[in-house]
Amino acid sequence: MFPLLLLAALIVLSVFLRVQNYRRTGAFALPEHAKESPFSGALQELVAHAGGVYLSLVLLVSFLQLEVADRWNIIGVKIEPLAFLSILVAIFQPFVMKTYRMLRRS
Repeated sequence: MFPLLLLAALIVLSVFLRVQNYRRTGAFALPEHAKESPFSGALQELVAHAGGVYLSLVLLVSFLQLEVADRWNIIGVKIEPLAFLSILVAIFQPFVMKTYRMLRRS
């Protein structure tokens, strides 16, 4: 139960950091009639990054002909390992970027 709550908290914090990044960069090049909120843009970015990482991992595993388990059982939830790893990478990406920006300023 705790790992699922921790994962949910990390997703919320990751989306929050992405919202801050959207506001900081002002990346809102949208058509006139579309209205995108910072939250929806951050959530869309999270899913897009996870999808890109997932495709990369699938290609890498296929190319290297690695044996990967069909499903992982994480606290009673069965999940595909590559999908789980890709969502973790997408969740932690804004934390890494924030740390990088902080270290670069020093």
